[in-house]
Formats: sequence, structure tokens, C-alpha cells
Amino acid sequence: MLHKNSPERHAHSDSDDDDNHIHIDVNDAFEVIDIDSTTENIVENQLDDLDLAENMADGEEEENDDALLKISHHKNENSIFTISIDPQLQNRVCTGGEDDRCLLWHLDTGELIYEYPLFDDSVHQICWSFDGKYLCACDMRGQIRCWTNNQDNLPINEVWTFHTGNDIELMRFHPSAHVLFVGTNDSQLWLFKIPSGEYKIMHGGTDAEIITLEILANGKQCVCGYGNGQIKLWDLKQCSIIWQYDNNGEDNNTMNINNKCISMCLNDEQTLVACGSAGGNCRVLNLNNGKLLSLFPCFQASLSNKPSTEQEEEEDDDDDDESTATTIESVAFGSGHLLICGTLSGYIYIWDINTKHLRTTLNLQSGIVKCLLNDGYLLYAACLDGHIRLLDIRNGEPLKEWKSGGGQGCEIMDMVITKDKRHLLCAYIQDEEKKNDLKMENQENLTNIQTNDHHDDLVEEVTSSVTRVIDGDTYPISDNESTTDSVYIIDTNTVQLQKNDDEQGEFNRK
Repeated sequence: MLHKNSPERHAHSDSDDDDNHIHIDVNDAFEVIDIDSTTENIVENQLDDLDLAENMADGEEEENDDALLKISHHKNENSIFTISIDPQLQNRVCTGGEDDRCLLWHLDTGELIYEYPLFDDSVHQICWSFDGKYLCACDMRGQIRCWTNNQDNLPINEVWTFHTGNDIELMRFHPSAHVLFVGTNDSQLWLFKIPSGEYKIMHGGTDAEIITLEILANGKQCVCGYGNGQIKLWDLKQCSIIWQYDNNGEDNNTMNINNKCISMCLNDEQTLVACGSAGGNCRVLNLNNGKLLSLFPCFQASLSNKPSTEQEEEEDDDDDDESTATTIESVAFGSGHLLICGTLSGYIYIWDINTKHLRTTLNLQSGIVKCLLNDGYLLYAACLDGHIRLLDIRNGEPLKEWKSGGGQGCEIMDMVITKDKRHLLCAYIQDEEKKNDLKMENQENLTNIQTNDHHDDLVEEVTSSVTRVIDGDTYPISDNESTTDSVYIIDTNTVQLQKNDDEQGEFNRK
């Protein structure tokens, strides 16, 4: 049966209907029409065929991309794991990725200079010698290659290659000699003399992998962090252990038991070493004797709570994610005896080493991959949302934010800063490298930092929860507490950096 306003009725009307003087009510246009079940199924099927998520995404406002230059030389849908800049010329960049390729390109233009022969596996470590004479790259299976400059001053002449036989965890050059340090997953630390290839091996005595390494300024010693939580200071000439720190018998009340070393740094005086763990604890040791001086917990209480018995089976996956989120991905010593710890959960913890008090806790709302410190107090934090955030660690104020444009695959994998402190280079999970202009030529007079048009969005995104020091005690403020003193809301158009050293430790209450 046809409905009275159906198109078929009007389409098949004949001349006899004119005699009936049919009148059309204007309200008919707003009449609710019943659809039979057959027609309804057809409409539903048509809706199912539409990509509603894509249509909704098209309607959303796209995020700005603040990059000056975007390069996509690696294969599509392949992550870029590492990025390194020529330390001398500062105009050539080398990147390695999941596509088993190592590429050399120009910093200013992004032009591809040279593509090296394919590796056996993903290229995840690249480093230059201190003078830029040698360039080394390695893959995850243990293959290492080294190149030097040809007659055109391009590092494409292969002078040495080697295979460790085990997976490589780290690789870096000595800061003042042509000696290459390579750590593997079987606790071995290889020292190669370049380009001859002569080597010696320092074995850690366990099967735990070497994850972190720092070479002392004297060039004669290095400190290593291992997968079992051990920290060792090595004599490079004698290939012997000077001291070894074991976390056995450490504070039994520690809530996180995963002591795997993830990140490491030395202070400027070369007297302290800080090591961030997968369990969320940062250990500070005396570099001379290996004695534990402080243990700084860097995790939120909610992340350390275990699920109840009834929910244990259902929440196993969530618990694993929370355990991973406690990982301290980056540590750094700042000016004024401060220690900065960046975690995968998105929190930055700033500790006073002398008083052992938590000065500030900042929530960046996205997991932190890497932190770089400039001038002792300017902190660049690379995050999993693809943003780079600049903070003043003396008071926790957010100063600037560079956005990646958002979208899938915007996670940052690696970040480096040029020697002149003018550009940041980032490698992303998607096949892109991006260069961001820091605009920080006169950092000692940094005032009135300009932001983009999305100023309101920026202020909301950099809103942080803060833990303040009052009368020598710490008062953590959880994210769900309602208090006006727990939030920094900064007008980033009128940021004034403090210059007086006496004011560096003060916090202004709002």
C-alpha cells in the first residue's frame, strides 16, 4: 500500500485526478513518514557502508603542524628509530628505521644525499665520532658498519664492518677518541678501535643486557646500567670493575620491584650518577664508590595499586600497561641541585637532591619519551602525542609547545638538538622526520614568548598538577582533588624567566 505522500503516487497520477481537486497542505512537508521493515533494512545497510569515523574526523579541526621541515624518505608505515647530526658541519643528518635502511640527508633542505646498502634488520643506533670523521650504524641483529668521507666529503666509504653475534642494545663513540662502545643483550660491552677494528670485551658477569651507558669526562672510565638493575663502573684500560651496585636488600617497602635500568645521566661535577628504572624509582649513587645516596620514587599512587582479587583476571592487561607507565624514560641533572625524571605515564618529577624533597610534579598529559636540558634550566620534553614541550624547571612554568599536526603515528621515537640550540629534530613512528625552529637565539633575554593562534588550547594542555614544598615536607595533590593551588595556568604571551639565582627555588602561589 502506498503512503499518501510517496513519490510513486505523484509520479503515476493521471489526468482524472485533476477533477478531484487535490489540495496539498504545506504542513505535509513536516509529516513523519513510517518506513516499512524492508526499506529500513536498506537504509541501515547503506549507513553501515559509510566510514562514519572518517567523516567525523573530517569535521574536526585539524591540529597545527609547527615543523619547519618534514621529510619522508623512509618507507611508508615504517618507524624511524634513531636520528643523529654531524657534530662538526651540523648540516647533515643520518636516520635509521624499521625499513632496514640508513639514510643521509641535508638538514637545511631535507634533500636525500645518500642511501646506504640495506641492513639485515631494523637500524636502531647511529652515531658520529667526535670530529665527524667516522659514521657508524647498527641493526638489531648485531651488524655494525662504519663509513668515512670520500673525496667529496661525504661519509659513504665503508672502512669497517662487524657482527657481534648478539642483539645490540646501545652504541656510541668515545667523546675524544675513535673508540666505539657497543653493548649487547648478553651483558657484553665491546670496545672497537676505529678503523682498524681491534677490540676488547668487558663482560658483565651475568646474562642481563646492557641498556644504558655514560662515559666519564676523563675518558678512562664508563658507568653501565643493566637489565637486572645492576650499575657498574668500569676501568676502560684494565677492563676491570671499579665498583658494582646491586639493588639486593634495597628498601623492602619499595612498591615497585622492577629495577631494570632504563635511563642514566651524570652531573656536571662528575660526582653523581642517576639511574631511572622500569619500576619508577630513580637511584642516585656516589660515582666515586658506588654508594646509594638517595632513592626517589617517581610514580603516582594509582599506578602502584594492584587490582582487587575479583578483578585480577580481567585487569591483567591494564595492570601490565600501568607497570610500563611507571618507567622513567629520561633523567637529567639541572641547575640548582635539581634532578629531573620524565616517565612514560606523562609526569615530570623535579627533585631537590640536597633536601631530597619533591619540588614539582608536572603532568604533561602524554607519555614522555626523551628530555633534553639546555642552559641547566630549559627542559625540552618529547611526548607520545607528538608534541615537544618547553618548561622552566626552576618553577615548573610551561614556556612553549611545538605540535606535530596530530593523527595516527605521531609518537616521537627520538629527539636531538643542534649545537647552536636553534633547531630540534625529531623522528616519529610514522615515516617522517621533522625539524622545529626553537627561535631561542637570545635565551638569556627570553621574554614575551609568542604562541600560535591556538593560545587557549595551549594553556589548557599545559595545565599541570603540582606538588609544593612547604616547611620541608611534600604535599602531593592528586589529579582528582579540587583546589585552586594545584594548577598552574600560565599566560604564555608574557613569560618572564627568572635570572636571580636566589629566586630559582621559589614558587609563586597563585
